[in-house]
Amino acid sequence: MSEETIRSCFPIFSHNKNLVYLDNAATSQKPEAVVQRIERYYSFENANIHRGNYPLSNRASEEYDMSKETVRSWIGAESSAEIVYTKSSTEAVNLAAFGLEPYLDSKQNIVTTELEHSSNFFPWKELCRRTGAQLRIAKAEPDGFLKTESVLEQIDTHTKLLAITGMSNVTGYCPDLERIIPEAHRQGALVFVDATQMIVHHPLSVKDLGCDLLSFSSHKIYGPMGLGVLYGKRELLEKMRPLLYGGDMVMRGDEDKILYKTDSGKFEGGTQNIAAALGLQAALDFLKEHHFEKLLEQEQALAVYTREELKKLPHIHLLNPQIDGPILIFETDSLGAYDVGTLLGLKNIAVRCGSHCAYPLMKRMNRQSICRVSFAVYNTKEDADKLIVAAANLVK
Repeated sequence: MSEETIRSCFPIFSHNKNLVYLDNAATSQKPEAVVQRIERYYSFENANIHRGNYPLSNRASEEYDMSKETVRSWIGAESSAEIVYTKSSTEAVNLAAFGLEPYLDSKQNIVTTELEHSSNFFPWKELCRRTGAQLRIAKAEPDGFLKTESVLEQIDTHTKLLAITGMSNVTGYCPDLERIIPEAHRQGALVFVDATQMIVHHPLSVKDLGCDLLSFSSHKIYGPMGLGVLYGKRELLEKMRPLLYGGDMVMRGDEDKILYKTDSGKFEGGTQNIAAALGLQAALDFLKEHHFEKLLEQEQALAVYTREELKKLPHIHLLNPQIDGPILIFETDSLGAYDVGTLLGLKNIAVRCGSHCAYPLMKRMNRQSICRVSFAVYNTKEDADKLIVAAANLVK
């Protein structure tokens, strides 16, 4: 399918024809199918779920539950009971940290890395502060890489959990999870994977990965904002305590008898973002219908082309030239990152400049702020060429 055909499925580009949107690692644009699905729910299907005993509520409940089945299939989980909806990937990590707290003590440790987004760093740091457990941090390389050995040497028989990204939101670097996860399990550790960036650019299976917990955000993978996903192995979710207490996560709660749900519903107290759940389902159906892996091939080819063209420009320096993925970071000889971002913005080119919520990694790379270009399936060669021309003009 051509770039133009895919791009035409995203209404923002018909309303802003000159927009060059290259901040996809922050959030993606939404296809018309997602917008229409949310509109249809609020226009014709709006009702609360799992509470009413009338057709409209029953239909909403069925649709909500089916959206979990779509997510289950997308990530290769065994049961939709292993899928928990949260408001974001950040909340999913916090939920997992809170749920595991009773099983952590001062004799144990949690291992994470300098690659992590703040969402997969500070919740574990705070958990260690509360429990007295040790936080061990695998150091990254100055170029943003992460040696597998630097992770494995931090793990021992006292490691309760390894929390690791599947793909850095700064450099696009992907740790060797196929080697790291089995080694962590051999030491008796659980493994939490932050797949927020990974899931957008790589088909994944939690069964193949072998991870115990995994999170991602709907809005990164062409779905609505306000929805995150936590995957957890069924037996682990049954042991974890919920973060929120309230309606719909209790099976019985009269007098002194309280019986909580044992499946993923235990973690979904209160009214859920039903429309967003249906929107995420529509996004995943859209990607499947348009052959997701083929779209990724086009996205990858565009990133390679852009990287090679930017390398040719004087006074512009790629900071991750050895990584051929959909995230490019660069700096210039004479302009600060925020200046570059502002000037490109005046050309209707959206890139991200800053520390990218990854403070340990930025410190390791000896940078305070860098420019990030991140691609999506709707980006075109014309987008890339506009960026390249604009960048060349900036540094003249």
